[in-house]
Amino acid sequence: MGGGTKPSKSAVPGLGPRRAALAWVLVVVLAAVCTFVPALLDLGLGIVVGLLVLIMLYAWVLRRIVFGGRPISRRNKASYWIGGALLVVGGMHAPDALLALTGAQGTATIAYASTETGSHGTRYIQCWVELPSGIERLPRTGPCPAPVGARRTVVYSPSGLVGPILTSRGRLMWWWAAGFGLVGIAALTTTAVRTVHGPDLPYRPTAPGR
Repeated sequence: MGGGTKPSKSAVPGLGPRRAALAWVLVVVLAAVCTFVPALLDLGLGIVVGLLVLIMLYAWVLRRIVFGGRPISRRNKASYWIGGALLVVGGMHAPDALLALTGAQGTATIAYASTETGSHGTRYIQCWVELPSGIERLPRTGPCPAPVGARRTVVYSPSGLVGPILTSRGRLMWWWAAGFGLVGIAALTTTAVRTVHGPDLPYRPTAPGR
């Protein structure tokens, strides 16, 4: 006699297929952009930003919005974090990929090495090279790979968007960024398909006749 109505199964928190798919598109795009773009400017920054964004997307978009706060299966957790980790690894060579597409090959002269002070007070050695476009520092820290005045083949960005890499165009590790990036996106997409149209739906459709 309670007079109440039994809650419909569709009232269980979680997005429906269409909105869940849109949320996953946002997750995959942001994960890829935020792991590759910062790495173009600085490798350490790319790793830190990439990991922070992956954690935020998992905790806020997936757990709280797509799944409505309910537990996520182990295999979906695994494929998400594996995909995210692969994107971060691929981002380590994002400058190679950009230089392979837009860079120019030339000859650089080892200019000098300087001792710099980092944001936390740590001191490190930075190598500078002379390019056709001017003097620029190498993106990786450490001693110069050759004596001052030595000439080396270099691939550089005429616009200065990314730092030069002392190698030939044919030896750029662009395939590292492309390979790990594509596999990482595939792992995230697989997780999305399982939770939108597959066996791991985070919502419960209303049963017929209820």
